[in-house]
Amino acid sequence: MKIYFSMEDIKQNIGKTILLFVALILAVVGLMYVFNQNPHRQLQQDVFTSAAKIRNYYRDRPGYWQLSTSTAKEDNLLSESLLQYKEYDVQVGQGTDGETGLPSDKSFNIVLKHLNKSACINLSELPIDNDAKLILQSLTVINNNDSVTYSWGGENPLPIVRYSMRNICDTSENIIVWTFH
Repeated sequence: MKIYFSMEDIKQNIGKTILLFVALILAVVGLMYVFNQNPHRQLQQDVFTSAAKIRNYYRDRPGYWQLSTSTAKEDNLLSESLLQYKEYDVQVGQGTDGETGLPSDKSFNIVLKHLNKSACINLSELPIDNDAKLILQSLTVINNNDSVTYSWGGENPLPIVRYSMRNICDTSENIIVWTFH
């Protein structure tokens, strides 16, 4: 039994194989891009951008006197995109309710409330930029079951290790408190 291949058949098969290979590579690259995207990365960046604006605004003032959510909004200290997250309650000031700061306050909080488990895990485990490391004092996760504070060199050290928040974040109603100095 003899099998004959014509040069035309070989050229067509090579062309189809190359197209299939290119399509497969593009699909793999696309999937890698989709899986590496964290929908909460921009939210974290907005929190740190707002913190930098607040620090800059209060640089020549005694502490964070009179800083609260309402004054931060009035003084345009919160990034516009941070205010667009309507599903989360954003608070700025002291404590989880954004109480007004006193002249002696040397730090302030940016708080996100009503986080589901996915948002809590993603926001707390995201890598922290070098610039953000300079202003972040601690990160606290609060829910009905737990309250854990992470700080630089503390018992629970920052940055938070990936997959460590799975048992801490609750299914709903998590609060993340970023404390900046």
